[in-house]
Amino acid sequence: MVDSCGWIAVIDAGINIDLSLLEIFGKYEFIVINSVWNELEQFQENTSKSILLELLVKKSSPLENMDEKNHTDDTLFLLSKQFGWPVLTVDKKLKNRLFESNCKVIQVVGGKKIEFIS
Repeated sequence: MVDSCGWIAVIDAGINIDLSLLEIFGKYEFIVINSVWNELEQFQENTSKSILLELLVKKSSPLENMDEKNHTDDTLFLLSKQFGWPVLTVDKKLKNRLFESNCKVIQVVGGKKIEFIS
């Protein structure tokens, strides 16, 4: 799953996310919840740089019939815990919650590569 700050960190670092994730997981697809799409679209509207939303759309699958009443981080946490899906994020609070529950995290390290922590 993708958190908006994780996606932006990948773009800022110039990481080839496709190649990096293929090396880690082999075949993969992104899962992007509606609140993250909203955050990314709002960010894109307020900046002149591209955050490659077209790539994310092409490589992602929507979650059908999902009711998102919770805060974005709460929803990402609950889905990760329920389905075992790793979360791409750089948010320290979210990462700590995920680590404490033995959930998987993908993070940007040193501003130049991604790391998978399971």
